[in-house]
Amino acid sequence: MAEKSDWPSILSAFLIGVAGAVQVGRIAPVATLIQSELALDLFAIGWLVSLITAASAVLGLAAGYRVVQTGLRRSLIIGALIMGASALISVAITSVPVLIGARIFEGIGYLVVVVAAPTLIARDAAPKHLAFALALWGTFFTLGLSVAAFAGGALAEPIGWRGWFIVSAGLILLATLLALMAIPKDTPETSAATTIRDTLTDIPESAWLLGAAFLGVTLLALSILSLLPTFLVQEHGLTPGRAGGITGGVALASIAGSLCYGLLAHRIPEGVIAALAALALVATAFPTFADSATPERIIPFAAAAVFMSGILVAQTFAAVPRVAGAPRLIGPSNGLVAQIGSVGALTGPPIIGALIAAVGWTAVPTVAAAFAATFVLLYLLALRASPEETP
Repeated sequence: MAEKSDWPSILSAFLIGVAGAVQVGRIAPVATLIQSELALDLFAIGWLVSLITAASAVLGLAAGYRVVQTGLRRSLIIGALIMGASALISVAITSVPVLIGARIFEGIGYLVVVVAAPTLIARDAAPKHLAFALALWGTFFTLGLSVAAFAGGALAEPIGWRGWFIVSAGLILLATLLALMAIPKDTPETSAATTIRDTLTDIPESAWLLGAAFLGVTLLALSILSLLPTFLVQEHGLTPGRAGGITGGVALASIAGSLCYGLLAHRIPEGVIAALAALALVATAFPTFADSATPERIIPFAAAAVFMSGILVAQTFAAVPRVAGAPRLIGPSNGLVAQIGSVGALTGPPIIGALIAAVGWTAVPTVAAAFAATFVLLYLLALRASPEETP
């Protein structure tokens, strides 16, 4: 952590994260167009949504070690460029297997960004600003999904899904340019002296528990926001543009939730915050996807559910320095949390898509209830197991 917060650097890393999350969410608002052109079912679309997280699900821990070795700024830029290039490549693709391959490759860049960015933020934030800075980072995912829903829904009809892919690539390349100007060059001190085997051995049990908790909350947020546009189109006959606009507005509630956590932290016990937010999330998820739901009722309930998920996401990121136990383990612990959480992001949409096909949309809140309860339990166990901070 720094003595004085470097806000240009922190905000630049945050913006790259947001632009990266746009790439995660860029499929959902144009899903019906892709389905029509490439003859895909909901299960396949679910995989296209989530495959960008495949690399994180497999390589997160290794990436957490490598980005420190390579340098946080350099890693952040490389990851962003990989995502931008992959999005542009996807524009020219007409084969589904090649599109899937490009999505997986894009996931490598996404992994590097989501590991390097919060580690850089933790490094460049002063202790008094650390909780707020990491709570701000906690908004990156749903803010990116919101931008994708708004922009993708609005642009889908006039320029098509390929044109929207070009715009999304431009967003991350612009964020990369800003980061090159705002983030100081890496110094030798950013490199770690330990081996990856030593790092793996040193990561405490609390970080593993936090990662397991994050699996559930990632699945909750991505499943609700990625499936909501399709739910509104298929079940209520809305246009992709209107469904994307509604989803984008709903996603903004997560930002309020994360910032609300920043205000509540250190004032209310963490366990109380987690339990109340999880309970409220479940209570609002059921009416959101009820058979009798109307668009007018869906919006406030969905916004409330996403608001609560924003609190849980912010709690997770804010807890990483605590569960890591040592500054040198913050990067690897971020990688571990990203890896385990990405298992939920990878498997959630296609699995829930299959459940919806089998039993209907009521499968979504049922899964939400199960994983909300799991999050609270594992999060509290992670805090209890947190080690004392060491050099």
